[in-house]
Amino acid sequence: MSKRTGTRPVPAPPAAAGDDLYRLIFEQARDSILLLQLPPGLTPVIRDANPAALALHGYSRHELAGKPVTVLGASLGRGRLASLSGGAGGFEVRQRRRDGSALATEVTARNVRLGDAVYGIVVERDVTSRLEQQEEGRRVSARIMLAREEEKKRLAASLHDAIGALQVGLSSALLLLEEDLRRGRERAGLARVAQTRRMLKNMTADLKRACVESWPPGMAVSGLGAALKDLLSAFERRSGIAVRSSVSLPERGRAARSPLGIVLYRLAQEALRNAEKHSGAGSLDFSVDCGGGWMTLTVRDDGRGFDPAGKRDKKGSLGLKMMAEAADSAGGYFSVYSKPGAGATLKAELPLTGVRAR
Repeated sequence: MSKRTGTRPVPAPPAAAGDDLYRLIFEQARDSILLLQLPPGLTPVIRDANPAALALHGYSRHELAGKPVTVLGASLGRGRLASLSGGAGGFEVRQRRRDGSALATEVTARNVRLGDAVYGIVVERDVTSRLEQQEEGRRVSARIMLAREEEKKRLAASLHDAIGALQVGLSSALLLLEEDLRRGRERAGLARVAQTRRMLKNMTADLKRACVESWPPGMAVSGLGAALKDLLSAFERRSGIAVRSSVSLPERGRAARSPLGIVLYRLAQEALRNAEKHSGAGSLDFSVDCGGGWMTLTVRDDGRGFDPAGKRDKKGSLGLKMMAEAADSAGGYFSVYSKPGAGATLKAELPLTGVRAR
């Protein structure tokens, strides 16, 4: 028999040549491929595995051929494969490598019938890292949510205490003022009024401070630069850490009042909070630079430093994870550079135009 192309007859390739081609594709494929036999009512049996499958699972071909699929520690049961009869399907499978380490694969399977026998062709792609990252992302998101709830609780407690102190202080002052007026002590009453005014001023300042920590109202009026200046001034007074600052922002209105400005402000706020609580620093360099389409925040202190690798599993790293999450949400990057005894540098890069390519 022959096939025709135009007028010239072209002989059909012999079966052996086709078999060699399929074997070549099977052996050279980058994805793991398993060939399973599906005996009726029994556990699928591995007939063959390509080199990518052997490398993925850590077995030799001799160790897998003829073994039930359960040797891979997979949840890939006979029922799931049987449900694909005549079609194909994709799903994720959790398994174990030969050395016992966890393995997650994205599986595409198809069943084929040859005479009375049914075979399963299983193509696997390693997604262990992706799933671990997703799981870590869920854990970080959960911790961030809890941290935000704690922040709300602290703000509520701060406002509650400030308002309660204001109420008690004013009530006491008014009672004393009333007593002075009843007894005709005009000079003492006037002094009491002045004292009450000072008390009201101080307590109002405390309330405003608590509100500003939650949301910087000056940003909407004066812009990001003024909000950062106020943030640094308050930090320097409160912590005793000397600050050297350099802030260069885009033209007025481009990023100062955009969501990007809020993200940068929050990153600066958290970086300063970390320095105040954990660094033991005497001085700190704070800079915001814009160039090449990026806005870069750098906070460098001369404190005790730490080991970033050892910090990942500690509760103190939550602030750093929140900063990384905030930078990522804006399409940017977050980096930490530190070692014990050599201070720490926190750096966030945010795109001014669009979101980074992922």
